[in-house]
Amino acid sequence: MHNSKLCVGRILLAHSGHATARKFFTSATAASYDSCVKITTFGQDAAWKREIVQHVARSNAVLDLACGTGILTSLLRSAGRQVVGLDLTEEYLLQAAKKGDLQLSQGTAEVLPFRSGIFDAMVSSYLAKYVDIDRVVQECWRVLQPGGVVVFHDFTCPSSPAINGLWKSYFSILRFFGTFFKSWQAVFTDLDNVIIQSRWVDDTKDALCRLGFQDVTARYYTLGTSAMVVGIKP
Repeated sequence: MHNSKLCVGRILLAHSGHATARKFFTSATAASYDSCVKITTFGQDAAWKREIVQHVARSNAVLDLACGTGILTSLLRSAGRQVVGLDLTEEYLLQAAKKGDLQLSQGTAEVLPFRSGIFDAMVSSYLAKYVDIDRVVQECWRVLQPGGVVVFHDFTCPSSPAINGLWKSYFSILRFFGTFFKSWQAVFTDLDNVIIQSRWVDDTKDALCRLGFQDVTARYYTLGTSAMVVGIKP
């Protein structure tokens, strides 16, 4: 028996990226997600998430958007934050609920089911490339208190030609393994194209600046294979 509070409801898909997320993150991949992300990122996912936690070290009430199986949510909870995790996929939330005393809700990042001004930080990992980032940023502004921090983290395509070549070769290997791991075949086959086509770093920075967030910065990690965009609501 777990003490997690899970609110599940009907979800209105508001963006084409949701269809891709639905295809990637299914009941068939939920149970193995934690192991898969650890192996396929060579352990870097944990390092990236620790960096996210550091960005909200002074925050108390934190919203974890696209919390998935609750990896980041549980890290934030262990660090003493009051955290609410929200995700599109019920099966992933059920996995998150197994991690202990977490407050979880099902919904989309574009239409948050929360009152205005109740969080002092919003974090997300692997969300930005799937959503209408302008609407997400507007919702973040609404639910954040003045001084609230936003942290968007996701994969990026390396700009260095040498690293980019290795990156593409790695995804070719993943596509091969996808023929053996059918539940992950869609991810291993299509994720690199989603990353290549996304302009999430520039789009997120632009959206934050347009709405009035301050101190907006972007930093790349692990040879340019991921990035974080951070801003503060004045």
